[in-house]
Amino acid sequence: MSEKPVIGITAAHCSEELQTFPRHYYVESIKKAGGIPFILPPVRTQEECDDVLSVLDGLLLTGGGDISPVYLREEPLRGIGKCSPERDWGEILLTKQSLQQNIPILGICRGVQVLAVAAGGGIYQDIPSQHPTAMEHSQTAPRQYAWHDVDIAEKSALFRLLGEKKVGVNSLHHQAVSKIPLGFIQNAHAADGVIEGIEKTNTAFCLGVQWHPESMESDIHSNALFRGFVEACRE
Repeated sequence: MSEKPVIGITAAHCSEELQTFPRHYYVESIKKAGGIPFILPPVRTQEECDDVLSVLDGLLLTGGGDISPVYLREEPLRGIGKCSPERDWGEILLTKQSLQQNIPILGICRGVQVLAVAAGGGIYQDIPSQHPTAMEHSQTAPRQYAWHDVDIAEKSALFRLLGEKKVGVNSLHHQAVSKIPLGFIQNAHAADGVIEGIEKTNTAFCLGVQWHPESMESDIHSNALFRGFVEACRE
């Protein structure tokens, strides 16, 4: 293992325009925390998944579009947005294998949803239609600004990293975890009860949050989360 851990960053992939990209915030956050970012286009096979994971010390599941209903084993509901089945398949494959190998995982926004689905949990396809009493989770303020508070579970790895019971977060999603997988706990929630984070117990590092800490670059809690993740990858 290198002195600086290599972190695989999942990316959207557009075959029509030959583009593979995550937002630059993810790359910069990993660099700032002491890791080496490694951008991953979608994998297609188990062999390719194993090859990719063999050179990684950690996996960062990034934000993006909606998860395809076929991977939820559900019919599409009104309100679901643009999906990329190729990306869904690749990220679920990488996540399942990383869970088996105890490779550190950090899931962000869509990433916490991928983590939940890969581990056997479930998500809301669309919060407004399936959870009509929820607050507005797609903020109209720029992404670097907080939109609402989340309550952090005190007996959680997330609390140990952030050191606070309540933090302000940004919010750019309309899907969310609805069913927590076995072996996981809820580590954060919004005032309306929407799950804002989950983590796997008894593991090196396996944690997901519904907000976008990479976009809140000057926030001490966001920086602490990335430092904790990269340090776990180093170990």
